Amino acid sequence: MQAELFIDGGVGFFPGLARPVVLDGNDLSAEERDELSRLVSAARAEPAAARGAASKPVPDGRTYRIRITSPDGTNELKSADPSIPPAFSALMAFIKQRGHR
Repeated sequence: MQAELFIDGGVGFFPGLARPVVLDGNDLSAEERDELSRLVSAARAEPAAARGAASKPVPDGRTYRIRITSPDGTNELKSADPSIPPAFSALMAFIKQRGHR
């Protein structure tokens, strides 16, 4: 499984310099791979309304996309400031902590 975190927007955002944070499951220990799978399942299970963009745009707000590639295929989860659901936030933190640009 591979996860890519894309962050768009915010103060000082330069699209040409924005690169995703990439996390390759092959670089993780067995326990970390299990945790990644659990976090992905939890984020996928959150209601679609909770993952969608904010109803009102936030000045200098950020949007977040997590692209998950696994043997089952590729799908993308999305969220935006100011309300990021807890499971999405936990997955995003895991990717930031263990991934690389």
